[in-house]
Order: sequence, then structure tokens, then C-alpha cells
Amino acid sequence: MDNLPTAYQLTTSAAELNKIDKLRECGVSQYIGLPQLVVVGDQSSGKSSVLEALTQLPFPRNPNLCTTFPTQITFRNALQEKTVVTIIPSPSSDPERIAELRKYRREYLQSVSGDEFAVILKDVRTVMGIRNPEEAHRNDLSTFREDILKVELSGPRRENLSIIDTPGIFRRAVDGRTTDKDMTLVKTMVESYIKDKRTIILAVLPAGEDEENWEILSMAEKADNKGIRTLGVLTKPDLIDPGTEERVMSFVQGEKNPLKLGYYILRNRGKLQESSSSEERDTTENEFFAQEPWSSLDRDHVGVHALKKRLQELLVDITRRELPNVRHQINARLDNCRKELKAMGADRKSTVQQQIYLQTMATNFQKITDHALDAYYARNPIFAEIPAMRLPTLVVDRSDKFAAELAKKGHTVEFDIDDNESGEDIGTSDGDGGEDEIDYGDEDESIHNGSNDEAEVAATPSTESNAGRHKYPELSCLFPDEGDAPEPQNRRILDWIEHEYRKARGSGLQVISPSVLPTLWQQQSNNWRAMTREYLADIIIYVHDFICKLMEHVCQEERTRSGLMAILLERFIDQYKVAIKHIEFLLEVELDGTPLTKNPSFQENLHKFRLERLGAAMSKSSIATDNLRDASGQEINGTVVRLEDVMLSGPMGDIEHAVNDIYCILKAYYEIARRRYVDAICTQGTDYHLLNGKNSPLRIFSPLFVASLTPEQLEEIAGEDVSSKERRESLKREMDSLEEGKRLLSH
Repeated sequence: MDNLPTAYQLTTSAAELNKIDKLRECGVSQYIGLPQLVVVGDQSSGKSSVLEALTQLPFPRNPNLCTTFPTQITFRNALQEKTVVTIIPSPSSDPERIAELRKYRREYLQSVSGDEFAVILKDVRTVMGIRNPEEAHRNDLSTFREDILKVELSGPRRENLSIIDTPGIFRRAVDGRTTDKDMTLVKTMVESYIKDKRTIILAVLPAGEDEENWEILSMAEKADNKGIRTLGVLTKPDLIDPGTEERVMSFVQGEKNPLKLGYYILRNRGKLQESSSSEERDTTENEFFAQEPWSSLDRDHVGVHALKKRLQELLVDITRRELPNVRHQINARLDNCRKELKAMGADRKSTVQQQIYLQTMATNFQKITDHALDAYYARNPIFAEIPAMRLPTLVVDRSDKFAAELAKKGHTVEFDIDDNESGEDIGTSDGDGGEDEIDYGDEDESIHNGSNDEAEVAATPSTESNAGRHKYPELSCLFPDEGDAPEPQNRRILDWIEHEYRKARGSGLQVISPSVLPTLWQQQSNNWRAMTREYLADIIIYVHDFICKLMEHVCQEERTRSGLMAILLERFIDQYKVAIKHIEFLLEVELDGTPLTKNPSFQENLHKFRLERLGAAMSKSSIATDNLRDASGQEINGTVVRLEDVMLSGPMGDIEHAVNDIYCILKAYYEIARRRYVDAICTQGTDYHLLNGKNSPLRIFSPLFVASLTPEQLEEIAGEDVSSKERRESLKREMDSLEEGKRLLSH
């Protein structure tokens, strides 16, 4: 009575083992290793006799009727005796075949006889598409299958146990029955069953063979190199050569090739006892091992009842230990499947599905773009992970740099006048000196001649533009390699103005020629071209880099992304060209058009600069203001010039007067025009055409764009390739099995 389990143990172990069997039925074992006992051996090892002794099922011994598919035999302790036979389809089968195999079900209200079991095996072979012995000529049928035959035996005398039998391995093909391909398939099938750490391996070994020939034990050692999951079952001790008993017994006694789970030894039916009952079989076995020298063996390792008891203990133990881990592994694998399936996007077999897939992607693209343009960087983690995605910040920083650089070196000649220049006369004393009286130097001749040839300007290319050309070669056609603008010339601006003025004088009375100011303006603002183009190139690279990175984020499938970019790239470049064209228009208006402004600040600045020039001219006549008071007796502060000195200073020459006035006008207009120009470039060229305008490149990839694609384009871009379709279907099958398994474990 001590060996019998309690009612609680029976109920608990039955429920746990039943859950494992149900998990196997719904295909979970294809993805997650389940606790199981797997019987392995070669076709001549006596494996069928071992199974027959354990299960009391009449397994066929005929070589033509050997096991050609895995068989799961499940015992359940129940009040009513019952036998249920079903088929668990291989997960690799197509859905139609899976549905067909699951229809197979046979129920018996008692144990099946040998004849009934033979009929079952024949029917199962037919349903699975396996050749029966009389169908050896059928080349369209298989010899082996990975589908599982499940036989569930219930009854009041049944112990809770589940065993999986695998096809026996064989070393050579038999003409008309098996092939080399079958031999490889069976070996691979066996290896797949024994590799998992939750599998207890029952290696059936013929006692009469030398251990060097136990191939199945070598396979078990590879899968279980520490020998902690392998249990050896020695068979046919009644057929060994006399005198070799000690060698066989040494395995059972743990002296040779020890295994942690040990060896068990069985004496099964022989040819003459095939028709004997289970009771007769057990009696014969007990009588055999009661003889010398077998009687000296530990009874716990001898006979089918000892083996069955040990197997039940092992299965219950590993099931209780591993069931929580199985539950955790199912949840983890489900999460991974969901993530991978989510990354693949929705199903897109039809045109509508493909359109929805791309529209979802485009909507996400526009949503993140809106967050970026609003500088709402907390809305999406991509802005923290990839600094280049903070597009407005990059643009603002670059625009500030552009404005500062234009103010610092946008002019060709420095406007500042040093102390010596401010106090000197511009021309000769009478103001009528010739051009040959002024030497401008050869190095500045290009400026004096008003040259616009940018090839003469030597400078270092923009860092951003240069990097962008390498990273995005598709943009190289947009950026001519002009180089940076040169630094302003450190020379006398009044000399330069006088030089240009002398070249533009006519014979009329006008002091200032109408052509001199536009000429000076064009030369003074000539650096704007290179600086503006360099600035715009950087902004375009920022925008394009943002688009490419965001496309990678919203469309992780490289094939779809490449298909989209193949169409979108041309549109992006067209919009970049629109921005460039508008910038060139602004350059033409400002540099080549008529200098014009209605800004009142122009007159204010002009008046200010004229007063400064007058003050500079009279500064030599200033006197000290110490103890000076005006007519009312108030102390005088500031610079004071005697009225007599002003009256005696003499009239300013025409050239001097013209040069000073041109300088004041040019300087006042330059400041107004520069600020106006920077605003126009930033608001129109950058913000409208490249960022926030309705035709901005950031707005091209949108749901409206997706709606414009033809069915052919949708299929080419969003249609899944064969491998993706197969992977999607595989993930769906896996998720169905795992979801069902999760549901089973929750009850």
C-alpha cells in the first residue's frame, strides 16, 4: 500500500499531465519544449515489445508494419474505461491538411484488441498519406510522417502516464520499403524529440549487442551530454550468449557507462509468446529474473512494473517543476511573435490592405513631423534617441549662423573707416585729380572691375554640404561646388568708392551718376550668393536627413521603404529645386534689381551716417570745452567747433562730396537690405518651401499620396514577398497555438 499514490496526488498529477497533453495537441510543442517521456531505439532493439509491455497495446512487430510516425500513448486514471484515438497534425502542414487530420477520431468503451489496433494503424496511415504494406508500388505516398498518433487510455486501473514513441532508426535502406532520405528523416525526427532539456530519453538497447553498436545511446549522449535525462532500457536478456550476463548486469548495477537515471532491464515476449496475455507475460518475466545470476539485481531496476513506476515518477516530477517555466515561456514567445508581427504591419494581400498599410505609415509620418515642426519633442522618444530629428532646432541654429555670417562677411569691402581715412580728403585739394593719382593694387582688381566670377573665390566647402553629398549622393546635383564666400577686403572703402565713381561720371551737372550706386551695391553684396547657397544646401540636407530617418522609423521593412523612396525621391528633389529657384529669384531681386526700399529706417540711418561723416570732417577743428559756457551761462559739454572755423573750412569738392554721400547711402541701404534679405530667405526659402508650406517636402508622404498610387504601384511597394508571406503565416499559426496553450494553462 505504501507504493500507491494518494487520491490528492492522483488528481493533481492527472490534471498537470492532462495540461501538457493538451498543449501538445494544440501544437505548442513545436515552439516550446514540453515535459515528456520519449522512447527511442533502432528497429531491432525490441522497442515495440517494451511499448507493448508498458501500454498493453499490441504494437506490430512485422518489419512491414513498423512505426512510421510518432505515437503518443497517454494513460489517465478515470472511473470509466475508454480508449480515444486521434491525430495531432504536424504544425508544418498546410491549413487544409491540418483540418482534415483533426477530423480523425475513434472512440472505444474498452481496451482495443490486437486486430482492432491493426485496423486503426492502417486507417491512420491512409489518412496521413503513408504507404501500407500492400501499397509498396505507390510512389506518391510517404513512408514516414511527423504527424502524431495519439492513443488515450482511461480506466480505474490506469496510472497517470504519457509516453511518446518515435520511429526506430535504421542504418541502411531496404529496397521497396525505405530510402536514404527516409533514414535521414527518421534520424532528424528522433533528434528533434530528444534535444529539449524537458525530455526524458528512454533509450531502448538490445542487451546482446556490444555497447559500441548502440547508436541510439550515442545520439542521446549528444543531446544530453551530462547524462542527466537519459534512462537506459536493456532488452532481450534471454537471447544473450551464455557467459555474458555479468557484462549486461554491470550496466544495471551502474558499473559501466553510468547514467544518472540508471538502467532498467526487461524480458519481453518472444516469438512463441506473442499470443500470451499481459499477465502471462509478466509472470514469465518475473520467473526469468528470479533465476541466477539475474536474481542478484536490485528489484527496483528489474521488470516492466518497476520501469513504469519510475517513468511515472519522472514525468510527474519534471511536469511539476517545468510547468511554471512553460507558462512563462509561452507568454514570452507570444510577446515576441506580436512584436515581430507588428513590425511586419497588417496583412496586405489585397489592394485595400496594401493601401491601409501605407496610409497608416503615412499618418504616423505626418504625426511625428507635426511634433517636430512644433518642437514638441516630448511627444515621441525618437527625438531623444536621434538628435537629427529635432529639425526646427537645427534650422534655427543654422539660420542664426547664416544671419551672423552675412552681417560679418557678407560685404566685399569693410564699411569701417579708420581714423586716418576719416580725416583725409578724398581727392586732390581742388577735387579734380585724375584716376592715375590713386593706386588700388593688382590683388583687388577683380573688385574694382565689378567681377561676379565666383570661380575666382577660393574657400573651403561647407561642412554640412560636403557631408551631405557623401551621405546622400542623390542630392549632389542640387549643390554646385562653389566654395565659401571670401572674407571682406581689408582696404579703404572710400578709395574704392571714389574709383568706381570716377569710372561712372558723365558730362552732366549731376553730382552722383545714376549707375554708380547699383554698381557698388552689386559688388558689395556679391558674397551673398555663395553664402546663401551654402546655407540653403545645409537646410536641404537637414530636411532630407530628417525624412530618411523618419522613413526608417515608420517603415522598418527595407523592401517597402525602398519602393516608396523610389517614387518619393523625385518629388522631394523637385520640391528642393523649387526652394532653390525661389532663393535664386530673391538673389536676383536683391543683387541685380534696382536698390529700393520704403523702410523709414533708411532715411534715419542715412541722416545718422551723414552727421557722422560731417563730425569726422570737423573733428580737427574741435576745441576743449573746459570752463566754456553758452550765452545763458550754462556749461557746455561735448565737442565744440568755432563758427569761424566752419565758415573758413572752404567748400567740399564735388568728388569728395559725392564719395561721402555715396558711402552714407550705400551703408544705410546695405543694412536695410541685408536684414530684409535674411528675413526673406528664412521665411520664404526655408520655412515656407522646405518646412511649413503646403507643398513642403515634409508633406509629400501623406495619406493623399498613398491614395494616388495605382494598384500596380501598391503591389510593387506594399505587397509582401514570398518569404514575408510565409513568415507571416508561420507567426499566425504559432500565435494561435500559443494563445490556445495560454488559455489552457489559465484554467
